[in-house]
Amino acid sequence: MKNIYFIIAAILILLMITLPLLSVQSEKTTPDNSSSVVSADKPTDDPNFVAVLNGDTEKIEKIKISEYILGVVAAEMSPSYEPEALKAQAVAAHTFLLYRKNKNADKDYDITTDPSLDQAYINEAERKKKWGDNYEKYNNALLSIIDEVDGLYICYKGKPILAAYHAISGGKTESCKNVWGSDLPYLVSVESIGDILAPNYLTTVSVSFSDLKAAFKDKCKLPSNQKKYIGKITRTKSGTVTGVTIGDKTFKGSELRSAFSLCSSNFDITLNEDGYTFTVHGYGHGVGMSQYGANYMAKQGNTYKEILGWYYKGCSIAKN
Repeated sequence: MKNIYFIIAAILILLMITLPLLSVQSEKTTPDNSSSVVSADKPTDDPNFVAVLNGDTEKIEKIKISEYILGVVAAEMSPSYEPEALKAQAVAAHTFLLYRKNKNADKDYDITTDPSLDQAYINEAERKKKWGDNYEKYNNALLSIIDEVDGLYICYKGKPILAAYHAISGGKTESCKNVWGSDLPYLVSVESIGDILAPNYLTTVSVSFSDLKAAFKDKCKLPSNQKKYIGKITRTKSGTVTGVTIGDKTFKGSELRSAFSLCSSNFDITLNEDGYTFTVHGYGHGVGMSQYGANYMAKQGNTYKEILGWYYKGCSIAKN
């Protein structure tokens, strides 16, 4: 019996010696910052990294901020755009990250990859697939551009702003209050005339009487005359539809956008023999910086600071 106790004690002592050594060896074989993406259970305190909730895998990834900004710019804007427009996008993306990080301080992540909630993001493998033979060219160009504006962000009264942006406005951007109900002084309507030159500025969607009826029959009472399904339309000065009367109820423009997959809530409706035609202006929610408008301004010789100053009123550029 004494021999058994002696053997057990010897084993415990051996484990106490070897386990810490194994732990140290593991740390040595995985040096800090050896990869731009590592798994994470919660946000890191390292200011060079961001905890990103991947919408596809539903896992949290710890990503270098420089890699994250690169992935956002690659996903959100064409790499063929002017360098000053891409710089503006990079600063806006970094600002949006800082804003969301502050809002999500009590969560296990800083930001998500869901563009309907936050910003789109694509990793290196996805960039290679998207750009093909142009990968090296585009990736290196964006890395250089992002490096030039490293750490810069847009602030209002010393704090990172909600740096909203969209693809194409309707010729004027929309105020935040009209779209989301929040009255932010730096997200107001501004001219963005270059957008009307965008190839996809105007799009059309045809909706048959039967499709409209199927979409709204459970939400309102429709008249027997199908040509009177749609009535009064109200809109903002920028063109965003705020209300459409369908049957006996009024719906938001965003509800029709969602129902019929329209590019934006800035649209006109015309009656035809088979139903209605939606003529849509711009692409996106219309708040903040227009990406096409930014590219147009860059082509006219404006710098990224001038672009950001135009779309985000009363703001300044700071370094993190």
